Amino acid sequence: MRLAAARVILLSGARRREIGQLFARTAAAFGCPVPSPQARGVKGLLAEYSHFTREQAEAALDGGEDLQSLERRLFSAALALGRGYRLRLGVRSFRDAMAAARLIYAGLGIDFRGGPDGDVEVRRCAFAAVYTPRVCALVSALDRGLLAGLTKGGEMEFRQRLTEGAPACRAYVTGGRT
Repeated sequence: MRLAAARVILLSGARRREIGQLFARTAAAFGCPVPSPQARGVKGLLAEYSHFTREQAEAALDGGEDLQSLERRLFSAALALGRGYRLRLGVRSFRDAMAAARLIYAGLGIDFRGGPDGDVEVRRCAFAAVYTPRVCALVSALDRGLLAGLTKGGEMEFRQRLTEGAPACRAYVTGGRT
């Protein structure tokens, strides 16, 4: 029942607030302030977020920052979000976690499909046209954190990515089967 209610919440006006929270946590992980939003709609806000994360990731990649530390901060930021969604949405099983992830990612313009066996496929991603392979690999710490929070500690490992020319992102989530 909660996951059905989440569909209404995540596909309504609350989406802007949820994206704002993601924006704030991501900016904190990068150690910078959240830029003032210029866009009014969700689509514009997501475009601003994708460009912001690309710029911050490129600066870190090219600036000699401790990338392992940055990945841990990004992971932790999204882990907190995932845990919050887990509680709010009443996720009680791995199947529920994958259904919740599908809803959350749909709100971000990402066609996430996660199976009960842990296989993950992303056929379409709004960020793939903006991110380079290096940026995507770094920022995917957010994906790993979100899934770990939703699955109570599951670990997601990417096997291929759209940004590398693959027809879809493929990953696998192990552990955390709740």
